[in-house]
Amino acid sequence: MKKRRSGALRGLAQVGTRKKPHGSTFGDVLESLGDRSFGWGLMLVGFMNMLPLPPGTNMVLGLPILFIAFQMAIGRKTLWLPGFITNRFIARERWRAGALSALPIARPLARLTKVRYLRLFQGKAEGPLGALLLVTGIVLCLPIPLTGWLPAISCFVTGLGLIEHDGAIVGLGIAIALGAIAIAVAMAFTIYFGLGYAVQ
Repeated sequence: MKKRRSGALRGLAQVGTRKKPHGSTFGDVLESLGDRSFGWGLMLVGFMNMLPLPPGTNMVLGLPILFIAFQMAIGRKTLWLPGFITNRFIARERWRAGALSALPIARPLARLTKVRYLRLFQGKAEGPLGALLLVTGIVLCLPIPLTGWLPAISCFVTGLGLIEHDGAIVGLGIAIALGAIAIAVAMAFTIYFGLGYAVQ
């Protein structure tokens, strides 16, 4: 049976010019993305935190995850951003050039996904997911050794699943997030009891 794919990743080049031929504001783009706007936000911020950046950078770059996850947890349908971002105009040529440059990455990712387990994207199911991602974002921002990469990966994977409406990929992201939280708790206890033993 042929996979049913959403095509959201590969169709990004058309999103910014779908309503206005000369370009769109960032707010228009968010409106066109609909509920997938959360996925794009998580995927972008997760990718940024996966880059080999100086130690402590995640304490700043992880904050947008808290912003996105909180909106999911309270049940917003689309991602809200401040006016100074949503009012920015993006010319058609600039948008298409940026989107097309991402296709070498988007195409192989899209091949890994298909539309399935749609219950995760209906009703209030995204509320608990947002709460879990909120905790994951807190873990990412904390200065605990060995706990930076997994939260970032979980946000990237979950974002990919939300974009493509692939519940299995979202489930994988949830599993990684739970693992990241468990490791952070274990590391925190290790540091706490280690320091307590050292001062005795």
